[in-house]
Amino acid sequence: MKFGCDYYPEHWPEERWTKEKTSAVWLMLLIFLFSACIAYADAGVVEEVQKEAGPVNVIINPGFEADDAPVSRVDPSMGQRMQEALDAAVAEFKVPGAVLGIRDMDGNTRFWASGTADLKSGKPMSKDLYFRIGSVTKSYTATMVLELVDDGLIKLDDPIGKYLPGLVPRENEITIRLLLEMRSGLGSYGTNEEFAKMAEAQPGRVWTPEELIRLSSSTIADPGRDFDYNNANYILLGLLIEKVTNDSFGNQVMKRILQPLGMSHTFVPTDMEMPAPFAHGYLLEDGKVVDATDCLHPTAAWSAGNIISTAGDQLIWAKALVEGRLLSPQVNAERFIMRPMVNKPGLYGLGVLNLDGIMGHGGNYSNAYTSFVGRHRGYDFVILVNGMTRDIEAGDFRALSIIQKLIKKTGL
Repeated sequence: MKFGCDYYPEHWPEERWTKEKTSAVWLMLLIFLFSACIAYADAGVVEEVQKEAGPVNVIINPGFEADDAPVSRVDPSMGQRMQEALDAAVAEFKVPGAVLGIRDMDGNTRFWASGTADLKSGKPMSKDLYFRIGSVTKSYTATMVLELVDDGLIKLDDPIGKYLPGLVPRENEITIRLLLEMRSGLGSYGTNEEFAKMAEAQPGRVWTPEELIRLSSSTIADPGRDFDYNNANYILLGLLIEKVTNDSFGNQVMKRILQPLGMSHTFVPTDMEMPAPFAHGYLLEDGKVVDATDCLHPTAAWSAGNIISTAGDQLIWAKALVEGRLLSPQVNAERFIMRPMVNKPGLYGLGVLNLDGIMGHGGNYSNAYTSFVGRHRGYDFVILVNGMTRDIEAGDFRALSIIQKLIKKTGL
């Protein structure tokens, strides 16, 4: 399928990519449920209390004991080594560009940028550009739901039907906790052929949350039985936030997260326009590079994946997310009770993921933007990437691959 956007083969040599054809089915899978967001648990920050199959209790300790405190590597000598490693990763994974931000345990912050933000003009990547952060949005949505628990307005084990009756089957069995954990048993609009046809015919279509839930209303498993990474869970949670607060999702993000943390470069979009300055997002279609920045309306992801932000703001969010700065200790502890993901590596809690050393969340917005926000060995970090890769069928997100490469190369 064609996105109806501009091609830039002269700016991005075709031999750097393999020829792929994006079908309606791929649109369906990539944009809406290929937001598989990988994040990791830090052995210096997170203690696993239980390691058997079944629930795994994880306790977050944002501080460090003196004997165990990691030594900061965010020093002048790191600057050049990290830049070289980032440049090499951008070339290896064949993405237009990337921005990396790191804050150490002493509060020292550095940013690096590599590659190109706009293939048409040749504008280089820089740290102040806006990106679509995809399913990192889920960590915001989950945090607001947990704030509502702290406020005494909802309970984690309340059924969703108590607040949103008539929207989904088995509404009295699907709890708020199960939605947060991706264990509701609901189907996915991203794998619904009706949705795929509508999205292909009208990429700029404005979607309502209720439409997306209707297209996800099939039940694929008993509630609580299986993990299934599914945007529908978090669309329902967005509706829950609006119902309980009698306010819009976007306003609640502003009031409950952005204003308290001083994040002035993050917002929930209501149309397809990106704020300036921004990094363009790119896809490969029929062997040509496509500018896919605004080729899909963000309402298709809404409370599951449509936030726009910068590297600086996401570095603020990394610390707040992992340390639970907006939550009571009791509710934050609930967030980090994690369970294994079926047929996937790692553990998933309440809007946060843990996989072999990094804790946080990541996102994939139609493969034109990938992101990763979290903490590793005491370092808060953000990686933002504005392109896809030729081995897209492997489901391997570039932001994850790049941060893993940087950790390996620099010893971070």
